[in-house]
Amino acid sequence: MTLIDSYIQEVSKRLHKNKRQEIELELKATIEDMLPEEYSESDVKEALKKLGNPVEVAASYHDTPRFLIGPDVFDHYTRTIKLVIPWAIIITVVVQVIEKIVLYSGEEALLSTIISAFAIIIAAIISVLFHVLFWITVIFIILDRSGPDKIQLPFLRDPKQWSPDDLIKLKTIPKDKIITINDTIFSLLGTIIFAFVYWNAYRLLGIYTTNDNGSLKFVMPIFNQNVLQSFAPVILLCIIVSLALTFLKWRAGQWTMLIAITNALLQSVGTILFILMATHQDFIHSASIPYIAAITETTSAKVTFSIDKILLVSMIIAVLANAFDIYQGFKKAKI
Repeated sequence: MTLIDSYIQEVSKRLHKNKRQEIELELKATIEDMLPEEYSESDVKEALKKLGNPVEVAASYHDTPRFLIGPDVFDHYTRTIKLVIPWAIIITVVVQVIEKIVLYSGEEALLSTIISAFAIIIAAIISVLFHVLFWITVIFIILDRSGPDKIQLPFLRDPKQWSPDDLIKLKTIPKDKIITINDTIFSLLGTIIFAFVYWNAYRLLGIYTTNDNGSLKFVMPIFNQNVLQSFAPVILLCIIVSLALTFLKWRAGQWTMLIAITNALLQSVGTILFILMATHQDFIHSASIPYIAAITETTSAKVTFSIDKILLVSMIIAVLANAFDIYQGFKKAKI
């Protein structure tokens, strides 16, 4: 990209998407009018320097003034929110999960505990987000009113004045290639949830009834825990690779060929493991089939047939979904 293109992109990415195209054309015309017919790179830098910092130029295009937080700190305000909120959510979830694990007595069904814990975690996240947004806003209002030049914070003011040379250092990453912090967080949470469910399947995934007080009571597992645990070494290796992949995504911030290859290997091994489990003759807990047949008033043969169909459909979906994910990974890495 040229310096002009980089400058325009730095301005437009801070504008509403409905106005970007119009303002990009207007800004490009303005820059070209400032340049001579035969211009050099130094002429471009001088013109961009006259226009000023892209953050301030973007702020000048907003139709309505920001009464609470001025344009001098608003960009830093939004960046701070994007940085703090994901970590606030992670810390809240971790604290709540640890608290529930410590307080879990084992008397209540694990599924009931998870459902109640999920509701409490959602409420806690909403409360934390409210406080985070409130206090960040208050801090930036104070900073804006006090004058950002008087208070030096590393995330508020760049240590040196903006220069067109800063555009050369920018790494322009295509939108489809970017791995956002939200993607990384969800990937990490997904790995943790899978690990928890896998090692607690014998008391989590099964048949439930209700007690007299309306709470859930665990009757028996659906899956044979011995079969599940026979794959434990490979599953553990996959979990470690998944965590390493999440770390790579976080560090890189974009899809690379290494990430795409690692993701493809992980998805392939995971799919093979699932198929091996699902096709194992003792995968389903033997006592659960006659129990299901009794409560549904049918035969064990019909229950077995239905379970086989569900497993077959699940395997097909897993193969197609993982194949699509692998394809998308390589596609994004090649952009």
